[in-house]
Amino acid sequence: MTLGSRIAAVAVHLPERRMSVADVEEELAAGNPGLDLPRGLIERFTGVRHRYVAPAGWEASDLAVAAACRLFERTGHGAGDLDLIVFAAASGDVLEPATAHIVADRLGATCPVFDLKNACNSVLNAIEVGDALIRAGSYRRILVACGEAPTRLLGTAVANLQDYVDSCAALTMSDVGAALLIEASAEPGVIAHRMGANSRAWRASVTPMTTNADGRLEIGRLRVKPMKALRALAETDFGPIPELLADNGLSVDDLDLVCISQISVPYTREFCHTLGIPDEKVLIMVDEYGCANAAAIPQQLAAAAASGRLRGGDLVCLVGLGSGLSFGAVLVRW
Repeated sequence: MTLGSRIAAVAVHLPERRMSVADVEEELAAGNPGLDLPRGLIERFTGVRHRYVAPAGWEASDLAVAAACRLFERTGHGAGDLDLIVFAAASGDVLEPATAHIVADRLGATCPVFDLKNACNSVLNAIEVGDALIRAGSYRRILVACGEAPTRLLGTAVANLQDYVDSCAALTMSDVGAALLIEASAEPGVIAHRMGANSRAWRASVTPMTTNADGRLEIGRLRVKPMKALRALAETDFGPIPELLADNGLSVDDLDLVCISQISVPYTREFCHTLGIPDEKVLIMVDEYGCANAAAIPQQLAAAAASGRLRGGDLVCLVGLGSGLSFGAVLVRW
């Protein structure tokens, strides 16, 4: 019997604090009294109205652990049932060791762990890797834990109006935790996956690491160049995504739901238009929940399942688009 894998459960943790982008703009204006910053610019550029902010002192691991605990409550599983933990996120607590160790310690797990980092595509790649490891017979039950805590990196100082414009996308980011349980299955739920990259576009979105006056390493603020990002999007061959469907004898019409990395509303719609994905197959969440980075896809899965929009047997395509530029898709039978 050929062994496959399936996504057995998904859970999400959102912090209690919900912040409007109007309040974000007021904070920026207060922190930059010498600049006349236009109000409403963030929402006009991104379509985002709210974002979520974790309590002071919370790290990426706290968000991931909260989501994992919620997943355990729903499934009846615990840390002792896990064969592997993969922490998959753009965020992380420390440069070393792997944040997965911190998550495992908090959960009381003793299984192997590692981190997987590829911007907004981190969770998508973790599903790809987890599926391969299960098919190889290495593990049977894998926890993919994601904790995104980008708001702690967002400063309030902007140099000028152009700097403010380049900061707009970063200012919509939310702190979110997510957890996926991937299990061995006789009837594979993870059907296929295909990835690609246009690495020439890496300069379009960068969070730099710099050295301060004391010689200490610091993580800088995310800078997004919207026009450069859009040009990179237009120039990119997303062939692996339609090829994935075609190789499995499918088209977009066969899909019940498409969960997609969501940076902003216009960017998401442009990306879907490029791939021929109709609006009714996509659950837009970035407008009211902010950009969840790598947690966006599990967030959409959880919301669709909770609302009844996603049911057992549905065919779902998880489509990732991450800084770099990396892209790809995972075909899933729910």
